Amino acid sequence: SQALLNHMWEQYEDGNRDLRPDALAYNTVINAVSKSNRQDKAQRALRILRTMDKLYRAGLNKNARPNEFTYTSVLNSCAFSSLGGNEVRKKALDTAIFTLEELQESSYGNPNHVTYGMFLKSVANLIPTDEERRRIVVEPVFLQCCKDGQVGEIVLRQLRYAAPADLYEKLLGEVVAQNKSKQVRIEDLPIEWRCNVRNEREWNKNKKKGGLHNNMYKKQGKRVNMRYDSNNTPGRPNPLL
Repeated sequence: SQALLNHMWEQYEDGNRDLRPDALAYNTVINAVSKSNRQDKAQRALRILRTMDKLYRAGLNKNARPNEFTYTSVLNSCAFSSLGGNEVRKKALDTAIFTLEELQESSYGNPNHVTYGMFLKSVANLIPTDEERRRIVVEPVFLQCCKDGQVGEIVLRQLRYAAPADLYEKLLGEVVAQNKSKQVRIEDLPIEWRCNVRNEREWNKNKKKGGLHNNMYKKQGKRVNMRYDSNNTPGRPNPLL
């Protein structure tokens, strides 16, 4: 898949203007990488994102502009990197943290419910259930998701797997208390937590088109600080080292 991108770019530079790879082509390759058996697929996916960013910013390929689908696909690669050893999982987690933070701060779009869901899935798959890091990573991300109005079905489902039981109850507060005899449903949550969630059909429709314009999601107030790495130390991790 990476070879195909390189071939398309070579053909474009040789004069075939119809073969210039666009965001959809790059996103498709990242998605293919996420389904591979490579242990370094999280870092590989991020490198493709870095290529898109460099080409777009340099004015060499304005069609390679990354979008929220690009970042979400990188997070998907992270979430399914759990079959490697401890070092593989650590690098994949650092990549997930880096990727979500960058999207939050970028002009390419904003995290949506699928983005947050994939990040929480990464946490659930990459951090052992008995480690305190789960609490440190999950809480600020879920709080930001609520502020963004992006708590959809996928977020609620992945929160159950990613958050320790007591943190899950703390984050959902009265909603859990009112639903002790049944599982919490998306309809039970405050409307402001889910007011910006787009339905699954619309997500898939726009994904096939290569992404949504970055103005389709509005930033919802000040970002919750997420500057930590997989070792709980301050500062953004460098997952490509």
